[in-house]
Amino acid sequence: MLRYLFIFGAITFAAVAFSDFMSDRSAVPNSGPAAVAMPVQDERPAARPVALSGTERLRADARGHHIAEFRLNNLRVTGLIDTGATTVALNESTAKRAGIRLSPGDFIHRVETANGAVMAARAMIDEVRVDSVRVRDVEALVLEDRALNTVLIGMSFMNRLRSFSYENGTLILKR
Repeated sequence: MLRYLFIFGAITFAAVAFSDFMSDRSAVPNSGPAAVAMPVQDERPAARPVALSGTERLRADARGHHIAEFRLNNLRVTGLIDTGATTVALNESTAKRAGIRLSPGDFIHRVETANGAVMAARAMIDEVRVDSVRVRDVEALVLEDRALNTVLIGMSFMNRLRSFSYENGTLILKR
């Protein structure tokens, strides 16, 4: 099966959206006129436990963004929840510090971001955690360093939760 990779800009960050190959029930987000689509092989991982524990509440900042400290494997990072990005997106340096080993040959996807054309690689993060909410085996897209200066927590994490909801400026994540 062939899916599509959509790239679009969000805020001042490059937001990356992978067509959701973790679940057939979600639609590709409306990426607007600047979206670029390119084919991506569909390699669905074996079913894994969803989230492992907890409920967390994340207040929106003054700009309305939900930013929190996450752990990618055992690396602490500041992540921006981006429900318009179908996958977690991070740069190559952050991936290396999180123990994600990629070779130059893994960067086979040419993508257009708000910061220009870059090469990207698909990867798997063993564990993504925000306080007591943990999800194992989360699909990610690793971009060249110049393309992304923050970690975007996309739907490859959010869709693995039991639920998430929004109430009065607070995003509620449930295991």
